[in-house]
Amino acid sequence: MTDAESPETTEEAIMQATYRALCKHGYPETSISNIADEFDKSRSLLYYHYDDKASLLEDFLRFLLDRLEAELADIDDEDPCDHLVAILDRLLPPEMDDEGIEFRRALLELRSQAPYHEGYHEQLERSDDLIVSELVRAIERGIEAGQFRAVNSERVAEYVYSTALGAIERGVTLDDPDVIRQNRAAIDDYVESQLRKYV
Repeated sequence: MTDAESPETTEEAIMQATYRALCKHGYPETSISNIADEFDKSRSLLYYHYDDKASLLEDFLRFLLDRLEAELADIDDEDPCDHLVAILDRLLPPEMDDEGIEFRRALLELRSQAPYHEGYHEQLERSDDLIVSELVRAIERGIEAGQFRAVNSERVAEYVYSTALGAIERGVTLDDPDVIRQNRAAIDDYVESQLRKYV
C-alpha cells in the first residue's frame, strides 16, 4: 500500500470531503451522496467505510475534536493571558469569513441533533469538557501568576464559553458576522475589566 492509499490519508480525505459538503449544504441536506461528490477518491471507497450519514458525521465530530485537542496542546501557554486569548481566537475568531460561518452553522445544526443521537452527544460533550477545562487551566494559571483576580475559574470558564456559543448561534442563524464580532469584543472587554488584575 502506497502512502497515498494509507488509511490515515483516506480518513483525512473523507473528513475534508465531509467538511466541504457541510459548508456547501448544511447539516439537513448533507448526504453520503453529496459527501461522495466532494471526495477526491472513488465513491466506492467512501461507501466501503460508511454506509450512513450518522456514523460518518459522528466520526467527523471525533476527527474535529482530535484536531482541536492537538491545536489547544500546541498553544504557547507561557503567558496565561495570551493563552486565554489564543483559546478565544479558536472559539470565536474576531473575523470570520463566509466559509467559517457556513461551517459553524452546520456544526450548530449538528449540535441540535445531540439530544437524539448518542454518538453526537458524546462527542459534543467531550468537546465542551475539553474547552471548558482548557479555559479553567488558563484562568487558574493567571490567578497563580497574579495576572487575574481570584475568581471562581470554573464559573468564569462556563460563562465565557456559553457566551461564545451564544454569539455563534446568533451570528450564524442570522447570517450576521457583526453579532460575532460584537460579542467577541464584549468577551475581550469582560476579560480586561473583570478578570485582569492591575496593580
